[in-house]
Amino acid sequence: MNRVKSVILGAACVAAMSFTAPSWAGFYDGKDVTVIVNAGAGGGLTRTGRLVTTHLKKQLGADSNIIIKNVPGGGGVKGMNFMAEKAKKDGLTLMWGTANPMAKLLELPGVRYDPKDFNVIAAGSTTYISLIRSDAGGGINAGGDLLKLKNLIIGGRSTTDGLGIFARLPMDVLQVKYRYVPGYNAQPKMNAAIRAKEIQSLTTGHPGYIAFYLDTLLKSGEAKALYYHSPMMASGEPQRMDFYPPELKNFFDFYKEVNGGKAPSGPMWEAYKWFSTYSIHPFGLYAPPGVDAAKVEELRTAFAKTIKDAEFIAAYKKQLKAPPNFLIGKDAEFIVKDYEKISPEAKAGLKKLTARKRK
Repeated sequence: MNRVKSVILGAACVAAMSFTAPSWAGFYDGKDVTVIVNAGAGGGLTRTGRLVTTHLKKQLGADSNIIIKNVPGGGGVKGMNFMAEKAKKDGLTLMWGTANPMAKLLELPGVRYDPKDFNVIAAGSTTYISLIRSDAGGGINAGGDLLKLKNLIIGGRSTTDGLGIFARLPMDVLQVKYRYVPGYNAQPKMNAAIRAKEIQSLTTGHPGYIAFYLDTLLKSGEAKALYYHSPMMASGEPQRMDFYPPELKNFFDFYKEVNGGKAPSGPMWEAYKWFSTYSIHPFGLYAPPGVDAAKVEELRTAFAKTIKDAEFIAAYKKQLKAPPNFLIGKDAEFIVKDYEKISPEAKAGLKKLTARKRK
């Protein structure tokens, strides 16, 4: 079974897969469920969490209610620690967000959980897009111009979050010299920084790409979209997304284009593949360790029905400008079960990347 098999639903199958009422009477009928979001209020995770749980409760049980509670900090680590140490095992406290397996893999400070202990209800992947100012290095007119840059300044949130990793890992694979400036804690701040020429390049998630850049810097020509990042398939090649314009290529294809058809290789490419396999699923629903298996299956079944709901699909596409892309239950367990599968060289590369300090 392809472990990153996608659930991408098109309009042709919507009518046959519409569910509008709870499927059966069960444990969650009439219950209040708290969903921890391990990111700050108002961000993309909170918005997607509210969207998903609004529709999930229709499938979960009659008169069930879901309450969102934000527990931000440490790139999701604080929320995962809370779920591992304080959440009750009764199935009434769940988490929406990222399991952040890299934090455990690299034993980053403050990590007191192991992703392997969690029950994966579902995990949704997203794409990330790397942008660059059109005037960087005297002008970026073609992909190969990127390889000529010597003093690229990249901006981001931190050294350990997904945006920062996807901003820098490709540059390491391409052997482009750069300086990284973290501390831009939200897309509006990064948008302002690249406009003001404080930074020349950044990476945004797909929602940020739509909300902050597509109709502003990209439309005006002030910046260009370099490439996008998507989940890695078992074949060793990425999942390609047809909702981007043809000129916006996946990083794998971009690399081959600017290197005469040669595929990427080496420890940092292995690190990139690992990150694109295990850390590109920020939209996850998890139950804490110790929850009864029957409740876990009830949650998985409800989620599977939710992503086939015509109203949910329409709302998801409206908000994220992309179709829902989720793995359910056992198909998603590799994210937390197999994350230690990485070569020592690639792990060392990630460790070095995440340890870089602001200059």
